[in-house]
Amino acid sequence: MAKNVASSGEPFFRYMGLLLTAIVLVGFVPPVLSKADGVFSLPLLYHVHGLVFVCWFVLFFMQASFVQRGHSQKHRLFGRLSIAIAIAMLVSGYFMMRAAYALPEFSIGKNSHVASMMFPVTDLINFSIAYALALHHRANGIAHKRLMLLAGILILDPAVARLIQTIGAPFAFIPVLELGLFALLFGYDVSRLGRPHWTSWLGLVLFLIAMVAKLSIAQMPFWTDIAALLFA
Repeated sequence: MAKNVASSGEPFFRYMGLLLTAIVLVGFVPPVLSKADGVFSLPLLYHVHGLVFVCWFVLFFMQASFVQRGHSQKHRLFGRLSIAIAIAMLVSGYFMMRAAYALPEFSIGKNSHVASMMFPVTDLINFSIAYALALHHRANGIAHKRLMLLAGILILDPAVARLIQTIGAPFAFIPVLELGLFALLFGYDVSRLGRPHWTSWLGLVLFLIAMVAKLSIAQMPFWTDIAALLFA
């Protein structure tokens, strides 16, 4: 039986916000600063997308902090801002995918150029699902905060990949680190609720479906046609 718990004031989500933000910053900032031609040699789109991406994780940390401190009015006010940031992430993410598709050398791991496009596509789809459900369940604090955290975890793949690349670890460590984040959430659920919450299971299922799509569906011939239709 689940323990009797309050739906707010849990520092775990604030700490997870810090952890995810740190992964994003450590994953992206060093490679950008080390650019031989300088930071501003990158196209403006890259800077806009990166700024919006960071803002999402900073906002999640702020929101978790507001809840922990009982500042519900600020939480609701900044919650409206999350809608604008989420839309900006989707729009800038789409144009980043178009830019990547236009680069023949674009590749993730040992995947082909076209197969690599499945990675950002599934990331954005899963982010959208988790965030939409978080909005739908905003009156249910226990579900809402987990879905918002899961939205961050499910969109974290590019930052994790950059982090793994920066430290020189094998490509296989990317899903290991991401599954570690799910393990933290499941462990917290068990300690706090007595069992994993349904939202945590949903997030893990979405993650595993995306893995199947990246490793198998992306290799199928019909994906080439779909990618061309979406991004050419």
